[in-house]
Amino acid sequence: MRKFTDILTLDRIKDIESVTKDEILAELSTLLAGAPEVTAPKTLLTAIRAREAIMSTGIGMGIAIPHAKISSVTDIIMAVGRSIDGIDFQSLDNRPVHLIIMIVASDTQGEEFLKILGKIGTFFTREGITNRFLEAGDPVEILRLFAEIDAESLVQS
Repeated sequence: MRKFTDILTLDRIKDIESVTKDEILAELSTLLAGAPEVTAPKTLLTAIRAREAIMSTGIGMGIAIPHAKISSVTDIIMAVGRSIDGIDFQSLDNRPVHLIIMIVASDTQGEEFLKILGKIGTFFTREGITNRFLEAGDPVEILRLFAEIDAESLVQS
């Protein structure tokens, strides 16, 4: 399986300026839109919003994972937004979201896409993990935390 450090770059990690769920989706989509893997940026945001309309991707524990598989994306990529104050994301636990991990993939990458979503979900259910991301000083440190997830996955394989 692909490592997070292969699908996430420093320029796609940021502290969120937006204050609403829809603004956040747009802000993170904009981060992804410039990537060479995205061939139709407007389609990306439309797909993310459509998926979010079905059911909130706020999984609880302060985490949201908005995601989509679309033909205008050639390979899996990811963006991460952080909100120290937290945002109402209509999460399953009704708590504010502090970490938004947006993942998009080609519509042909279903199996790998699901494995990545599962890896994130499993990792962030552990006690104190979300706080480590909130306390990270900068995007470099956040990327290093994702590298830890990669290293841990290799040990478990």
